[in-house]
Amino acid sequence: MNLQGLLNSHRAGAVALRISQGIPPGLGYPLARIIADRIATRRQTPLVAAIRANQRVIREKNISASQLDQACKDSIRHIAHSYYTLFHYLDESDSLQKLVLFDSRIEEVIMRSRSGKQGLIVAGLHMGSFDLVAQAAAYHGLHAFALSLPQPGESVEWQHHFRRRSGLDILSASIGNLRQAIERLKGGETMLTGVDRPVNEPKYRPMFFGQPASLPIHYITLALKAHVPIIVMASILCPDGRYRILSSDYIELKHLPDRRAESLENAEMILEIATGFIRQAPHQWAVYQPVWPDFAPSRV
Repeated sequence: MNLQGLLNSHRAGAVALRISQGIPPGLGYPLARIIADRIATRRQTPLVAAIRANQRVIREKNISASQLDQACKDSIRHIAHSYYTLFHYLDESDSLQKLVLFDSRIEEVIMRSRSGKQGLIVAGLHMGSFDLVAQAAAYHGLHAFALSLPQPGESVEWQHHFRRRSGLDILSASIGNLRQAIERLKGGETMLTGVDRPVNEPKYRPMFFGQPASLPIHYITLALKAHVPIIVMASILCPDGRYRILSSDYIELKHLPDRRAESLENAEMILEIATGFIRQAPHQWAVYQPVWPDFAPSRV
């Protein structure tokens, strides 16, 4: 099993799925840890290099070499752990739901999504287990569509198959789908979208952990045009093996006359909340593409 292959190939993902479903947790988690530790030693691979670069920024740039090694290893261990958990329980909707702690705020968001009275954008972070929590929430009653950034790689549609099976409607971020998303938000629907996966050649680079980042701001444009609030959410894996959802208040965006300032100020307001969530469990932030171009992987 190879994490880089799993992320880029539906065939590798299908093999990992079969293995994970056939191995009990008592063996699956130790095996995932062994694989993660092997991968973490391969510093020159794109996956490890990107994780090291990202962890260097979020853990402060003066982190020692040994501390960075451990931070990278902890992050990859968490990614492997999360994939095993998701794949092992993927066909068990009740088990997936039991792995997530749905507090009163999350239940409120779920009820809001079912009412269809006012649109909402859930700005998600790739922490804990983004896919597991989103699919568990859908099985738990969340009515939402997800806006996925265009991503190359044959595994993406294979992953979308499982997301759709849980009840999520997946849209890729084409011009037509962005227009559709605005209309659906105006009509009272709830939209899920990630805000921390980097994009190539972004129009703006909002500040994130004190550095300009190559992150999308599509959710800001959609919220402003649809006149809907944003709520920031992330999940953290707790010691008991369950995922706790972190949530902000409902955020009303600022309307400013200057479009650039409007986009950046609102995005940075959202990312400041995201920063606080990530700092609660930095090794659980699972972004394996370089977020900060000024801290190229080759330099760490």
